[in-house]
Amino acid sequence: MNDHIGFQSSLHNDAADLLPDEGARHRFEAIVDRAADARSTWLPVEEQMRATRAELHRVESHRQQLILTRSAHRPGADKEDKQGRDLDKQASELTEKLRRLIAREATAAARMRNCGILASRCRAFLAPGGLPSPARLASVSPIALSEILERGERTIDALERLRLRIRELEAHAHQIRSAPFPSEAKKRDAAALIARLAERGAPSISAMIDDNASEIAWPYTLQKHNLIAVVPDANTRVVGTASGQVPDVIGLLCWALRDTLTEKVNELIETNSDDTAALPADEREKQLAQIEADKLMTERKEAALVQAAQAAGEAVEHRHDISVLAALQLELVTQSR
Repeated sequence: MNDHIGFQSSLHNDAADLLPDEGARHRFEAIVDRAADARSTWLPVEEQMRATRAELHRVESHRQQLILTRSAHRPGADKEDKQGRDLDKQASELTEKLRRLIAREATAAARMRNCGILASRCRAFLAPGGLPSPARLASVSPIALSEILERGERTIDALERLRLRIRELEAHAHQIRSAPFPSEAKKRDAAALIARLAERGAPSISAMIDDNASEIAWPYTLQKHNLIAVVPDANTRVVGTASGQVPDVIGLLCWALRDTLTEKVNELIETNSDDTAALPADEREKQLAQIEADKLMTERKEAALVQAAQAAGEAVEHRHDISVLAALQLELVTQSR
């Protein structure tokens, strides 16, 4: 147990080294501690549930045995009937107890998973190499609850409103990422690709002209293959790769039929495109960047509400997939090289 505590403490210290101030370290420790508390809450419920299942199995086995051995004409049948009624009552009570424990265990397990995932994400984010380079962490000013809550709004209702907004932003981002690209842009990309392949696949006749050679230098390209060796020992497996030059058939076709291939590919693009729903790459990046900024600001407000509720002793948790920056009230600051 002491070794485990020491290991956890080491994890805390290593991760906290990147945090900019005491407030951020306190928020990080609070997330980790709630994950530990969630696990300690789940364990006894899970143990009670396992013990209750075992006791219920024992009672039901005893009841079945009594039924099999009971004889209506045997002396003492009245006593056995009473034992059967007692066992029926015990089984009914244990079944109801198990039902309540299963519900409690499901709630406790969900909280444990939620808090545990967030704590693990925070540790991974703060681990060496976890931050994009070059960047450092800086604390952001907390958002006042008066700026978040609408008139007469309860904290729980505000949380639901913000989380609904986050789901809407995520759905919008998915819609943007799923939008097709304009056909004209893809035609240009296809033409450029065919041109590169045609240049690579052009045969060389310089030796015929300069050296009176009788051979054409056909284009070759390097090709890699995965290898798996078959050996007598069934527990031994040898894998590797092999590479070698093969005729560059695609490049040669692009060189010989460049215009035809370009035309045919353009026809495919036109057939499969939907320019009415298309979104250019630059506009796509611009909209996604704006959505990410809006989502982060919404998550900062969400985190402020959760932290205020937790400080008041309410049973409210961060979402496991909330932005770590929002949960810890941090921002990434790019450092000049």
